[in-house]
Amino acid sequence: MNQLGAGQSQASTYDALSPLSETPERSRLMTAIIPRFWLAALIVAVFIGFAVAYVHLAPKVYESVAIIYVDPKGDSAGYDGMRREKGWDDPVTLQSLAEGIRSGVVILRVVDRLELRDDPGFLANRGFPYTDAEIVELISQNIEVQVRRGTRLIDVTARDRDPERARDMADAFIEEFQSLIREQNSDFVAGKRARLEEEAARQLRRMNAAEDEVQAFRIQHVDIALNEGTDFAGETSSDLDKKLASAVSETLLRKRDFEHYEGVKNQDIEMVFDISSYGDKKHIQDLLHSRNLAKAEFVRIEKQFKPAHFTYQNGELNLAGLEEQVDVVAAEVGESIENAYRQAELREAQLRKTFKEEKTHLIEVDRVRKEFRSLLRARDSAALTYEELLARIKELNFHEGLDETAVRVFASPLIAATPVLPRKNSTVAIAGVFGAMCGLGVVIGVGLVDRTQKGARKVESSVGLPVLAEVPKALGQEMDLRESFFLNYDANSPVSESLGSLWASLSTHHARSIMIMSASPGEGKTFCAANLAVLLANKGYRTLLVDADFCKQDMAELFIDPMEREVRGEEMTSQNLCQETTFKDLYLISCGRLTSDTGEPMSEEIFVKMLTEAYSSFDYVIIDTSPLNSGKDGLKYASHAEATVLVVGSGKTDFRTAREAAKELKGVRAQLVGCILNKT
Repeated sequence: MNQLGAGQSQASTYDALSPLSETPERSRLMTAIIPRFWLAALIVAVFIGFAVAYVHLAPKVYESVAIIYVDPKGDSAGYDGMRREKGWDDPVTLQSLAEGIRSGVVILRVVDRLELRDDPGFLANRGFPYTDAEIVELISQNIEVQVRRGTRLIDVTARDRDPERARDMADAFIEEFQSLIREQNSDFVAGKRARLEEEAARQLRRMNAAEDEVQAFRIQHVDIALNEGTDFAGETSSDLDKKLASAVSETLLRKRDFEHYEGVKNQDIEMVFDISSYGDKKHIQDLLHSRNLAKAEFVRIEKQFKPAHFTYQNGELNLAGLEEQVDVVAAEVGESIENAYRQAELREAQLRKTFKEEKTHLIEVDRVRKEFRSLLRARDSAALTYEELLARIKELNFHEGLDETAVRVFASPLIAATPVLPRKNSTVAIAGVFGAMCGLGVVIGVGLVDRTQKGARKVESSVGLPVLAEVPKALGQEMDLRESFFLNYDANSPVSESLGSLWASLSTHHARSIMIMSASPGEGKTFCAANLAVLLANKGYRTLLVDADFCKQDMAELFIDPMEREVRGEEMTSQNLCQETTFKDLYLISCGRLTSDTGEPMSEEIFVKMLTEAYSSFDYVIIDTSPLNSGKDGLKYASHAEATVLVVGSGKTDFRTAREAAKELKGVRAQLVGCILNKT
């Protein structure tokens, strides 16, 4: 008779979303947050209310702004002794000026200038005077100095409860800072001038001492031309090198001629004429020619005449005389070759000696001249430094006092017409934003803490079961169970409509036995079971309501006329244990009739027997069981019902508890088709 096929299919579909797998935290969180948006709105309203009250009650603060212009000068002196080599428009310099304006020195000068120590409206009367450090700390909080980016303009902003005092403070800060610059620059220039003059006197002494050294060196080396060019020694040494090289070449040439002469003089004296160019001289050529003619003539005479002949003897004497002359001339030429060689050697030796002496002298001269030039450079350097120092002193005297105009007023401060604090719009806006953040945080925090089931989507995502119906909250807090059964009285009520929707969902499963269960007591399980039974009876179905909640026995008090509440001691069957109720077609089996003499719940066998017999006599069987947390009796019966519905109390049931209950029911193979979200 089990016709729960469709229900099984739907239940299996929701198994994929079952809490046996982890619940999506995002969905759970959203379902917890959305109903509590009113709390976030309330928190936002409170924050905005406090902000509005603060804006109206907080002291008014006025602001006055003065603008100064920094003149881009390149003077050597500057604020607090700072060198302005990069000029006043250097970003670092401008920022240093800005910090200097709000320094403690300037603040105390402003306080004394405006007599703020004695102003009761400025310094609160606390019984003892403020220290300078306290005054600086107090005023620095109300003074802002900022360089305008990309410009040489500096904004000086003063804030005070009195608009006129704010104006006076902004104006006084500029004037006192200008005065401080003038004072510090005056001290700086005076100190710098003294240092420059001291340095100039020292350089003058150095210059005079250097000049004395130059003159003493001139006297010491009067024999040397100290002003000659720097290449004198090099040029002279080059000339000596050339002369010595020429002498060496000449010596080598004469030596070669002499060695040739030595080689031939004992062989053929006439060969001496072949050395060098001696044989080319005319008198030697003439002598050799005469000797050769006489030799030829004597050869002819020898052929014609005998030795005793006069002609023969004259010819022989003439030839002998010429031969003797040739030998004499050859000896003279040899002597000349030897003399030339000896003279060349001597000249080379003399040149080497001279070269060595001259070179040593020239090196010494160059050393002296270099030393002299070094003295001149030292003198000239001292003189140049001295002149530069004089020029700087002159320039410093010329520019003294010009830094007074380096910081000039560009725009004078004005008396503010409206306060800048508190800022109404921004304060309220910030309060709203912060309130929204806090409200959202509170709502999220409550949502994270709150694990109870309060919405159909949350139930479906947390428990993993479809919500078959939502029973709205329509009852008073003090209404008892009997008063809750208003289905019989108002069929159009929201509760009646919700239970009608429940029945429409259950009818798709074609189940005749429906078990209503809950995880914990107080979730409305009995209410839903009883009203569902009443609904079916009102529709004309013969309905049996089984009260199997052994923890609470109030069904009989609700449905049975007190006069008919008798216990019949017959065999326990669905027929002889049923009692008619006050509702037509609705019958009740009370748990009090199904207990043994020992008070134990009925066994599973008795329950199955009762349920089987009920199918033959009733159209539908509605079973109300004990909560799972109160006893496990319901689990024994659940597997025998054709459909099981889990009641989840809105705001009561923890999602983990509901998820575990669904897990237990599925563990005993119960036909779990969905759940009811009960808000009553």
